[in-house]
Amino acid sequence: MSVRVAAAALLIALAVPRLGAQAPRKIDTSLKAVVAAATAYVSAYQKDLAFVLADELATQKVLTPSGTGMDSRRTRAEFFLTYLPNESAWISVRDVREVDGVAVSDPDDVLSLIQRTPLWRLANLIAQKNSRFNIGNVRRTFNEPTIALLVVNPRHQGRFKFERAAVSTSASPVVTVKFRERDRPTLITSVHGEPAFTQGELDIDAATGRVERTRIQLSVASVRAALTTTYALDGRLNLWVPAGMSERYENTDDTFGQTVTVDTTYTNYRRFDTAVIIK
Repeated sequence: MSVRVAAAALLIALAVPRLGAQAPRKIDTSLKAVVAAATAYVSAYQKDLAFVLADELATQKVLTPSGTGMDSRRTRAEFFLTYLPNESAWISVRDVREVDGVAVSDPDDVLSLIQRTPLWRLANLIAQKNSRFNIGNVRRTFNEPTIALLVVNPRHQGRFKFERAAVSTSASPVVTVKFRERDRPTLITSVHGEPAFTQGELDIDAATGRVERTRIQLSVASVRAALTTTYALDGRLNLWVPAGMSERYENTDDTFGQTVTVDTTYTNYRRFDTAVIIK
């Protein structure tokens, strides 16, 4: 066979697809498909990310309306996170161990706290505990990094309107879905029981439904709040976990106006060695 004939034969062979080869699966990035995928993912995630601990490092800053620094605080804590299926709610507890480099003299043990406290008392106890070392004049009691995942929880999803905002051009497209809460009861209420209608967005991997970033915003009286959580793969748990959360609270009151920012990182995720039962 001549060199020219052999080359022609090779070109023909390359042009013919292999028998049995399949075209890449087209990923559905429609709003309906992406929200459905996220709903399925979060339903499984609520079971997978159960009874975990992490190391939390948080930096709080209080600013005047003009942006001048008034106060700051840096805390290290043991962070507990789980999902309560009967209540369709996430619960987190911050056991602060260090404030501005100084050890806390009487830290509680998170595991012991959860085990010995009846559920009906737990919410108020956790709110007090989580805000114990907060600074600024904005009361913050709803800052779970996973709170925006409740938007696609079947128990709450019907109260929200969704809109597809953007689609990435990557091989595994990520779809940004905007949401707006329309009906009561709202996910978040004020300390006086007033409804706080939320809005925001979710970055969702269209192929898996995995939520990679969330942003949730709300306003109550003179306070505007925004919480953004980013997720990353944790090798130990083999799950995408909250890696960081940024919070911003603006109190626009004419007399007591100020802004509080909080930047938090979560590392060293691990599960409880002992089974925990919340009664």
